[in-house]
Amino acid sequence: MDIAELRRSQFPITERYIYLNHASVAPVSVAVCQAMGDIVQDVAEHGMAHIAQWQDLCTAARCSAACLIGAHESQIAFLKNTTDGLIAVALGVDWRPGDNVVIARGEFPANVYPWLNLRDRGVSIRWVAEVDGCLRVEDFDSAIDARTRVLSVSSVEFFSGFRNDLTALGTLCRERDILFVVDGIQSVGALQIDVGALGIDCLAADGHKWLMGPEGCALFYTSPRALARLRVAGLGWASVLTAHDFLNYDTELHADARRFETGSQNTAGIAGLKAAIDLLLDIGMVTVEARVLHLARLLADGVAAKRYQLLGSRRPDEVSGIITFQAEDISSQEIARSLTAASVQFTDRAGTIRLSPHVYNTEAEIDLVLRALPQPA
Repeated sequence: MDIAELRRSQFPITERYIYLNHASVAPVSVAVCQAMGDIVQDVAEHGMAHIAQWQDLCTAARCSAACLIGAHESQIAFLKNTTDGLIAVALGVDWRPGDNVVIARGEFPANVYPWLNLRDRGVSIRWVAEVDGCLRVEDFDSAIDARTRVLSVSSVEFFSGFRNDLTALGTLCRERDILFVVDGIQSVGALQIDVGALGIDCLAADGHKWLMGPEGCALFYTSPRALARLRVAGLGWASVLTAHDFLNYDTELHADARRFETGSQNTAGIAGLKAAIDLLLDIGMVTVEARVLHLARLLADGVAAKRYQLLGSRRPDEVSGIITFQAEDISSQEIARSLTAASVQFTDRAGTIRLSPHVYNTEAEIDLVLRALPQPA
């Protein structure tokens, strides 16, 4: 992979910033801009004359998304965002009063509110706490009881960057016959993931972070087991087999994940998401993951060498592309001012600084960032 050519041809943002904020909102590539612009231009010039081509594009996008996460195209739906995918699961389970869902404390709210909203159905949350910035499989195991119906976890925790053991959690869920639900937004596009091998039942990931696609367009995966168990709580005209027979109000659902798509699609967004995924597939996810982890390790080592306190774990199987740190004697605001002066894009949250490099970032950029950080006492 030619990093210099990738930066020059696809990421003009590199001319202005050292962009290390992919865990927040990532810049899109030239390919994504072109794909989305082509759809908008087509509508401007031709209206709906090429709608059949748009439908073909959506089919191709399902194939790309499926390839990325080790699924089949029939298992992919396109929703508005990660939250919508988690809501589809939360409202789709046949809950009974006294049932519960197991989640971790410290999750991004997308993986909290859909479950909190089940309180009026008599469904409770069983919380798993971090221990030294890590989530332990045995604590998830202890939290599960006979009334647990769902275990829902982020593949990577947004605050600390801790990488959950999806293999072990998937096995645990299979053994306990509960649905394994994953908020994948902090790993899909940065780390390799195979939903089948991991035993994941549902996964949702919006395009605007590590996928480097548009905001407001998410992929949503459902396993055959989940498809059989989840009811469609938000039935729309696009959910049914007779979707394009507008006066036939038959409610027979699509046999695949398309049943979770309620209405007209964000065609431009799907075009952009496909272009973003295809760029990653062209590079190769083995290469992408290796480079993301390499750059993150350089950051972590450099930050630690300057005597900052790192959050999360540094074990090889628990690291991700997210590096979060703080200093006892320097405020995050002061650190933020130094990074901003060096044209670095980052996240300043709750007294910590979070950096998240991607495949097109360089070792030279990491060096500049480390030199820009003020030295703790």
